[in-house]
Amino acid sequence: MSELADVTATISRKRIPVDFYFDLICPWCMIGKRQLERATELVAIGYPDVDIDVRWKSLPLLPDMPLEGKPYEAFYLHRLGSADAVKARRQQVRDAGSANGIRFEFERIEWMPNTTAAHRLVEHAGQVGGAMIQSLLIDELFQAYFIRGMNIGDMQVLADIGEIYDMPRAASLERMESPMRDAPLEHWQSEARRERISGVPGFVLGRRQTLSGALPPETLARAMLAALPP
Repeated sequence: MSELADVTATISRKRIPVDFYFDLICPWCMIGKRQLERATELVAIGYPDVDIDVRWKSLPLLPDMPLEGKPYEAFYLHRLGSADAVKARRQQVRDAGSANGIRFEFERIEWMPNTTAAHRLVEHAGQVGGAMIQSLLIDELFQAYFIRGMNIGDMQVLADIGEIYDMPRAASLERMESPMRDAPLEHWQSEARRERISGVPGFVLGRRQTLSGALPPETLARAMLAALPP
């Protein structure tokens, strides 16, 4: 194919921007990310000339969580009111996770973390490696927390995870330890309000349509195609 043909083919492709709002302590976000990836695959099968450009958008659910975090079991018992309520909620999430190939290991989690540093690491990954590295890092952080029970509020743990994706430890720690760590939180929250996103997982499709919740891949795929530019 000639250079001109390459350029023409690139121009003729259609693109759908998708903003995915998430928090790393939200099991529905882990499920929602899997569903988004499946929806992207469905679009690619039926519409090979369409590209889905995902942008990963941080939105911490518990911005007032102490930086050192809180004990996990006590936090949820207080939040939901009873051990039975906690058990029922976990079973609901487990069932949804199982349908998407995820086996949540809630019993291994000891600590409810403040996720600001983890989101700073995701932001840093995007700056040094782009959206694909961000996606891989987000998956790794979900796995670390929900499957292996690691404390993703601990910056040393986060730096270890960053090194998996060739992110130099010193640079990661410097970014996470920045005295300006609260400034990104204000930016993330402001952006979500502007897009009318009040919870996670949240989606903005084609900069026009806003959706929320862990939605079936087929539903997401149809909504993405409806957001195609004319």
